[in-house]
Amino acid sequence: MQQIYTVGIYFFSFLVKVYAFFNGKSKKIIKGQRATWKILENQGSESYIWFHVASLGEFEQGRPLIETLKTSYPQQKILITFFSPSGYEVKKNYSHADLVLYLPFDTPSNSKRFLSEISIKVAVFVKYEFWFNYLNRAQSIGIPIIYVSSLFRKEQIYFKSKWMLNIFKKVNHFFVQNQESMLILKNYGLNNVSVAGDTRIDSVLLTAGKSWHNPSIEKVLNGKPLIVFGSTWKGDYKLIASFINENSEKYQYIIAPHEVNQNELLELESDVKLKVSYYSDSEDFSNVLIINTIGVLKYLYRYADVAYIGGGFNNGIHNTLEPLAYNIPVLFGPKNHAKFTEARDIIGLGMGALVNSNDFHQKLEFYLNSLESRTEVERKIKKYIENNKGATSKIVDYFKHLM
Repeated sequence: MQQIYTVGIYFFSFLVKVYAFFNGKSKKIIKGQRATWKILENQGSESYIWFHVASLGEFEQGRPLIETLKTSYPQQKILITFFSPSGYEVKKNYSHADLVLYLPFDTPSNSKRFLSEISIKVAVFVKYEFWFNYLNRAQSIGIPIIYVSSLFRKEQIYFKSKWMLNIFKKVNHFFVQNQESMLILKNYGLNNVSVAGDTRIDSVLLTAGKSWHNPSIEKVLNGKPLIVFGSTWKGDYKLIASFINENSEKYQYIIAPHEVNQNELLELESDVKLKVSYYSDSEDFSNVLIINTIGVLKYLYRYADVAYIGGGFNNGIHNTLEPLAYNIPVLFGPKNHAKFTEARDIIGLGMGALVNSNDFHQKLEFYLNSLESRTEVERKIKKYIENNKGATSKIVDYFKHLM
């Protein structure tokens, strides 16, 4: 299996390099990985706690742990590696990290070179970041490995491979999100596991507690209910435009795409009958504001009465915990929602709703117009947050014997 996995990594890296000739995101990955090797040439002997995250979402999951450790151990160096530009480009100057890099592809030679050029005290991988050649190399040279906020399902390939399973067994500790994940690991003989919960809840509470505000947006808020359509995709836009056109100036609207695609946004703008403003272009905002920059959405939910999370009519929904931190109802589409614990909780506990193309308008209006319903949702969300926060402190306790 090791050979098959490694051949797959080489093939994947080849495709990314070819695609880099035509795609800006792939080009950034290749350029960023090359820069990593140059930066590592100048590293001294100080040891780092290494956090590896795929992208911005996983970074937010690890952020409360990073910041708590840096506050508790200010002299300890922190390294963060990303695979995706959407994380690296936003957080490359993150103040709580001493070094932020792209992680080179997971080949045996890259893992050996990477771990020989920088001293790692502890390696922390967030959620699904299973890079088996890096794990194998780190274990062979005695680097402790911790997983945080992981989730497991019985059908995952890791449990069908003896090689992968043996690497899992050498991981020092898995901090998983739920009981089901712990039972799956224990069923395969992995007892180095405990249920800590989801550090994202601690992360979104950190964000919600910040004093961020935007005077330009606040200036145009006029008491009408505000909907934030967050992390939207092309599959969401026809429904959003239809809702805005049908309700005209009854509400105010903020639309924040998951990725800023100018052609898609121009198409959305042409479908919407109200005046559309862009966040980066003007301070004279209209009732429909499109956020054409990255990094502010998680703060904008504080202004909302209802949040709709996009992606559920494309590949799958995005972060539903960010708006929950502001105690507002959360709605989302059907695609792949059952994979996410928090999405199932939102439906099961009545903190929002699953929508489809037929009831999109109806359910949005229900939460926008029913003050009694929103009050009850707020009560349920507060209880949910209170019952599920605190994963970070459980993990930090484990670090005490490693520092």
